[in-house]
Amino acid sequence: MDAKAPAKPDGSGRVAAARRAVSDQYATDANLRARINLHQRFSTAKEDWHRWLFDRVAPSAGARILEVGCGPAEFWKRNLERIDPTWQLTLTDLSPGMIEAAREVIQERADYAVADVQKLPFADESFDVVLASHMLYHVSDRPKALAEIRRVLVSGGILHAAANGRGHMRQLDELVGEDWEFAWHGKAFGLESGIPLLEASFVDVTEERQESGLAVTEVEPLVAYVASSSTFTGDIERIRRRAEEGFEREGVFRIDAHPGVLHARKA
Repeated sequence: MDAKAPAKPDGSGRVAAARRAVSDQYATDANLRARINLHQRFSTAKEDWHRWLFDRVAPSAGARILEVGCGPAEFWKRNLERIDPTWQLTLTDLSPGMIEAAREVIQERADYAVADVQKLPFADESFDVVLASHMLYHVSDRPKALAEIRRVLVSGGILHAAANGRGHMRQLDELVGEDWEFAWHGKAFGLESGIPLLEASFVDVTEERQESGLAVTEVEPLVAYVASSSTFTGDIERIRRRAEEGFEREGVFRIDAHPGVLHARKA
């Protein structure tokens, strides 16, 4: 009898493996930096994403603010001169490397903690505002994480959850093909899929979207973006060749982008 061929892992298996590897993916800010670089250099938005987001989440004077999954604090770096000195700012991330990168940016303007959003080391009703920017799709138990966020918010406190909408980076996803489980981010927690998750724990859930897109004119930043992803499992040289062919035909690679933020209030 012929030996049974090993089963080919399906997309869900690759995604599950990727989620287990989040701590490795974000041990330092190198992978995230490649993705930030593509958006910052080639965005067609009228305003920098981080400046746009700040205008929609900045609270009043004296607010106690918690950011979960702060990464290298790029959001605060882009708004450094706008940080109100009366705010009590606390930055957390699961990665010690990210916390060190954030500390270099914000320094004494914030407190820091290595912490899992699913088990926050803070007392009940410790914060007026929680910011979760493009990170909730990485969390294995999102209802538990949202329950923790709700616990540490005061009554009437606000969660701002930045995410992407359906079709985000569609053209790049199509270029890479089946070797990349890119769309799982939006399915796990996107601007559409995140609403019912938030409505289970919060009230007054609303959405704002930035008009955006990318017009990429260089191959290597595009390739670096794909290579930095934990869910890419293919041959990066194949992607480089396909991208080069596209640039030869069109001269520019245009990509849809649908970033935005969901706002939710603790009753």
